[in-house]
Amino acid sequence: PAFQKTTKDGLYAKEQATRGAAQYVKFCEQCHTPEKVPANKKPAPVLTGPKFLEAWLDRPLGELYGTIFDTMPSDGSTTLTPEQALDAVAYILQINGYPDGPTPLKNDAAMKSAMIVK
Repeated sequence: PAFQKTTKDGLYAKEQATRGAAQYVKFCEQCHTPEKVPANKKPAPVLTGPKFLEAWLDRPLGELYGTIFDTMPSDGSTTLTPEQALDAVAYILQINGYPDGPTPLKNDAAMKSAMIVK
């Protein structure tokens, strides 16, 4: 596309990130929040800050969505719906300081091609 969206363009709705936050507590924090990880388990990658950006900068948002939808939670305790995976992406964008917008993130070509930027 001539104009490619980025994570600075308000790609998700605030209520989507709120749902994603609740899901994070239920399905994600026991692996992704270092202080919640059991002592005998290696923590999963952090989802905020410089380490997150180092891993995901200049990659399409669709890749992050795909990783969440296809492989999380990695213990197989549940299977996320496409909507839950989108909510998780919205929450990750929110906790990394990206702005919300008027419309929810959708599983479409625009989301998949949007770039994760600083």
